Amino acid sequence: MESNERTNLITSHPYTNYSSKPHHLHHTSTISRVLWLALVVTMPCLAPGMSFGYSAIVLDQLQLTVDEQSWFASLPSTMMPIGCLLSGPLIDKLGRKTALMVTNLPSCLGWLLLSRQPASLYVLYAGQLLIGLSVGLSTTPATVYAAECITVNYTGLRGCFTIIASIMLNFGMFLTYLLGALMPACVVAYVAAFVSLAAFIFIGTLIPESPPWLFGQGRRVDAEFSQRVLRIAQPILQTRRAQSLDGDSAASVRLRSRIVDRLAEPDVYKPMAIMTTFLFFQQACGSFVLTAYMIQLLGGLGVTVDAYLVTLLAGFTNLAAMVLLSVLLSRFGFKQLSYVSCAGYAASMVLLAAFLLCYGGGDSLVINAVVIGCVLLNMAMNGLGLRPIPYAMLGELFPTDVAGVAGSIVACMSSVFNFMAIKSYPYLRIWLGPGVFALYGALALLTLVFVATVVPDTRGKTIKQIGDDFLRKKSTADGGVDGVYRKKSCTVDEVF
Repeated sequence: MESNERTNLITSHPYTNYSSKPHHLHHTSTISRVLWLALVVTMPCLAPGMSFGYSAIVLDQLQLTVDEQSWFASLPSTMMPIGCLLSGPLIDKLGRKTALMVTNLPSCLGWLLLSRQPASLYVLYAGQLLIGLSVGLSTTPATVYAAECITVNYTGLRGCFTIIASIMLNFGMFLTYLLGALMPACVVAYVAAFVSLAAFIFIGTLIPESPPWLFGQGRRVDAEFSQRVLRIAQPILQTRRAQSLDGDSAASVRLRSRIVDRLAEPDVYKPMAIMTTFLFFQQACGSFVLTAYMIQLLGGLGVTVDAYLVTLLAGFTNLAAMVLLSVLLSRFGFKQLSYVSCAGYAASMVLLAAFLLCYGGGDSLVINAVVIGCVLLNMAMNGLGLRPIPYAMLGELFPTDVAGVAGSIVACMSSVFNFMAIKSYPYLRIWLGPGVFALYGALALLTLVFVATVVPDTRGKTIKQIGDDFLRKKSTADGGVDGVYRKKSCTVDEVF
């Protein structure tokens, strides 16, 4: 009788019968299928990423005061935390796929408002606010979906594919710089709106919903079909609550579960604390400062080469480094590459500060060579790990049932840190002079120490094994048996 009730709880939930629909992913090879799926999943990040460089190409074409320009450039940052907070409920309540689709709606509308030139200043402000909202919404869903659905059978490649979201964001920035050199900014806005619309259609028609999320909603039939489409193993809930209630329906587990209670458990609050601190160090050492102030910074340091050309080259260098990172992640883990990135980033900042403090000036060729060289080294080391790796790790450190909420809270804090870092740079530059770059270098070295001592090594582990590591440490600290939550090998039940 009890078994029948459990079955009814699952099968009575309304669902879409995906099995009656043909799906193109069945007819492609494994590698091309995975690459294509990763590209589609991260498409919603492209148009929001284009906003990173839009202010640089449009401000010269708008007749704005200095105060109006500062508001125009900074307004997206004010909405990013809100988007991050909204992405959690969207991911957990409406699903990973739906959250990816919703990201494109404010993005498309915002870009259409920006394309209206000449337009009211408040219309442009509204467009910037909507795009900032879309940036916040795009930070978590793609990495969560990639970790749950794309790389579960290829744990060694998980980092490679979860980093694609960051690559898409930075490719959007580079695309804006490139298109801005070829066409008016209003046309670039139309292109970005079209990209958002295309991403909405692709997500809605080409990928299924995440099997772990469907299973958690009691939609077992949909989950089983989705896992067959994605060719992954049987999804299960990875929480201790689900393990202790073995045999209960996913629907009843969902009804009894409380998000606040889950946030107090070690497999949730520990990675949240680690990633929040990691992202604080990332922002504090100026990871996004050079991108935001590149043109002004180059002019202030006496560079005589065209600042827009150097900015385009720096954007390409950052993008190329991220592509290289995605390749290296198949052989090295997040932690190992973070060592190289933080050390190289610190070296570029300290070298730049030392040159500015010690060199008397006079030879523009020397200034151009050293300053541009340090900037390009900084962008390369930044793209090789410090900038994308913390965001990629958000998709694999949190349990499936709270991945959306936990990831969005951490991403929200990152947006706050980003706003503080970008806002504080002009004042630090005035107070410290070239010493501000030495400060960034010192903070990068502190980040290296933090990564070496605190950040966990996730290479080759399933999401469930990562969570079990946090639970095992808690059990050991409480006097329990070491390894009580750890299994000896990765089985089908450990995929998630």
